[in-house]
Amino acid sequence: MHIQKHTHSVLTDEALEMLASRFHVLGDPNRLRILNHLMQRDHSVQQLVESTGLRQPNISRHLRVLRTEGIVQRRSEGNHAFYSIQDPTIMQLCEIVCDRLLGKLLQNLGSLPNTSK
Repeated sequence: MHIQKHTHSVLTDEALEMLASRFHVLGDPNRLRILNHLMQRDHSVQQLVESTGLRQPNISRHLRVLRTEGIVQRRSEGNHAFYSIQDPTIMQLCEIVCDRLLGKLLQNLGSLPNTSK
């Protein structure tokens, strides 16, 4: 089996800091929970409270972090603010990671002994 290697440039220290910051932001399960819902459709803070089970102050804090990182954006409609994914690469990254984890899970399940007889 041949594994294709991708050429990759050596990153500067500044680029590595930016990369680490992005992965740090994505390393929080509650932020991933919020992003999971935003990948389906735009949500208001109240809708995110209802769909995630998180409290409003927590949702607002996580959305602020995600906005600062440029991952989500906010738009106003009357008295309501709606949030959506701003950076489409986030959805691609989540799909890649989720597909890989699913493959690993299925592989692990396939290696379990069959106890039903």
